[in-house]
Amino acid sequence: MIRIARVIAVPSTGGYYTEDLAALQSNPLPVADRYTAPAVTPGFRHVREVAEAVSVGLVLEGPSTGCHPERLNSVELVEGSQSVEGDRPELVEGCSRGVAWGDCVAVAYSGKAGRDPVFRAAQGLATIQHTVAPVLQDREVTTFRELAAEVDGLVESVQVLRPLSRPRPVTRRDLLLAPVRALRAAREEEERADANVERVTVQRPLHTAVRYGVSQALLRAVAMARGVTMAEVIAAEWDLPLPDAPVPIHAQCGADRYAGADKMIARRVASLPHALVDDIPEQLGVDGAELTRYARWLAERIRQLGGDDYQPTIHLDVHGALGQILDDNLGRILGQLYGLEVAAQPYPLRVESPVIMESREAQIRAMKTLCEYIHSRGMGVRLVADEWANTLEDIQAFVGAGAAHVIQVKMPDLGSVHNSVDAVLACRAGDVGAFLGGSCAETDLSAKVAVHVALATRPDLIMARPGMGVDEPIMLIQNEMSRTLACIQAIPDSIS
Repeated sequence: MIRIARVIAVPSTGGYYTEDLAALQSNPLPVADRYTAPAVTPGFRHVREVAEAVSVGLVLEGPSTGCHPERLNSVELVEGSQSVEGDRPELVEGCSRGVAWGDCVAVAYSGKAGRDPVFRAAQGLATIQHTVAPVLQDREVTTFRELAAEVDGLVESVQVLRPLSRPRPVTRRDLLLAPVRALRAAREEEERADANVERVTVQRPLHTAVRYGVSQALLRAVAMARGVTMAEVIAAEWDLPLPDAPVPIHAQCGADRYAGADKMIARRVASLPHALVDDIPEQLGVDGAELTRYARWLAERIRQLGGDDYQPTIHLDVHGALGQILDDNLGRILGQLYGLEVAAQPYPLRVESPVIMESREAQIRAMKTLCEYIHSRGMGVRLVADEWANTLEDIQAFVGAGAAHVIQVKMPDLGSVHNSVDAVLACRAGDVGAFLGGSCAETDLSAKVAVHVALATRPDLIMARPGMGVDEPIMLIQNEMSRTLACIQAIPDSIS
């Protein structure tokens, strides 16, 4: 029997940054200024911050882990780690196979379109210590779906500020003390808080980043216990065919949209370039002309560098900017989409998040209408849903409404990995394209887990991540796929 002997956690870092997109799209800033500029989205300290993460490890005991129980007393200190049992932070020297790791990390544009707020490592460590570890401590490693669903359903008690139902009236004392209070700018946050709010304790689900990272560790633990790959665990538990072929790769680049595209073409990825839109006047223009010009340049550059036998899909993520410059007028947006389709010829075109509305319902209505417009006019452009498709329920709603041709299953937003598996399968069952996405802010560990999910569930494409360097994330995803398929093919009967 393999059991989880203890849970350990260590602060770590994501592969990119978290950025306040609302602030940038309302007031474009040079990158150098973003690190100190004030944010507008709650949860951010500045417009750009290094993405925080937490690595969580499950120390396994049992005959298949490669670690002997008696060696758990001979330990090596891991600097900066925390043993969430309250014991010493420790790992077993020479027994890395006995620890199943996962990384808790969120997306770059957190706190937007229904997503959880920016993930803070300190809060994640506390959640793992107080809520997750007691549930997993001494648990037998059974099935991934069972364990992941249990963690995904956990709640925690937190204190939040909310307005008082009846504001306290202003007193004479308040008026007399007002000048004094104005001089106390350095007081703690509670002392600066509005007098008409109260601190209350509420129950809420764990941050999606925590659920994401812990479920990665659980998937690895089950794979280690069974002596198979993570892809094989998913295939077995969802009754899917054994993986036997790679999944097409979609690459993303940052603001360096020209040099980044060249790298993608040279590496012959299936879909590109997913560039950032954080400076609308420069990247789209007031009427969208700059974006159309870029699509035309992409088509020509693919011909120049790739040759006639390379036929990728041009994928433009506009982060709702078409709606911003065209006042969410769906007719005008359709005209812009037609112009982009012509500019991209002869290559297929996908456009992600042409609009971002104020709610899921409004987003579904707008995207559904645009899809109907495209169909009625016989256009070939395909729309990708991302914003407001944050949960399995959200994705099922988009699929049921016919509100997208493709849906990005953005794994960190869905919490536990098993939700991403179900979401890809829901897209396939609904005859909607599945794009197994994620974020540049992720880590090497979470990216590798995504590869195994993709191999088992067969989405239309998988996003290369983390980071915006183009070469490194493509390499990581491509190599993990090749190695995993080689392992599966070498021992085809490994699933028990």
